[in-house]
Amino acid sequence: MRTKALFLYIALGAAFAAVSLWVFFSRGKSAKAIRAKYRLGGAMIAAWTLLSASGHTPPPPPEVTCYEPPAPSNEVNILPKHGSGCQLHVGDTLIVRVYDPTYEKFRVNVFSAEEDPKLIQSSLFELESKNLSVANFDLTIEETSFKGDALVEISGVKEEDEEETDNFVGSRSISIL
Repeated sequence: MRTKALFLYIALGAAFAAVSLWVFFSRGKSAKAIRAKYRLGGAMIAAWTLLSASGHTPPPPPEVTCYEPPAPSNEVNILPKHGSGCQLHVGDTLIVRVYDPTYEKFRVNVFSAEEDPKLIQSSLFELESKNLSVANFDLTIEETSFKGDALVEISGVKEEDEEETDNFVGSRSISIL
């Protein structure tokens, strides 16, 4: 069946080339030549579509499971304690929420949002319990001479062989006024 279709495509291709030459030599003024070229081109496209669609079986349906996938862990939400904006003054408090935390400690760093970021503030928070669905931290903006755009970054702290490694969890841009 495939070899018959292959010969059919070769014959249609040769006929299309011949009709294309007819259109070329008539300088596109022969309506019969253009009509024949369009019909041959349509027949070729239809034949290729039928061959490509008939030769393959459809993909299997997705596997159905009886459980829901777990919620993502360590999702971060950072909100100001009073108000809804991201413009804060010294002494204002940010509420940091980590949903389904997988770390026992979290480090919250405040960096200046410049080309060469500088650490403005750093705080380490420990969870009271390992079985929390939401970890809440209050971060108060400390006295600083920095004024401008800043970035609050939250990292999970992992302790291995008396060394601490920070793993990025989330961030938010703020402005310190």
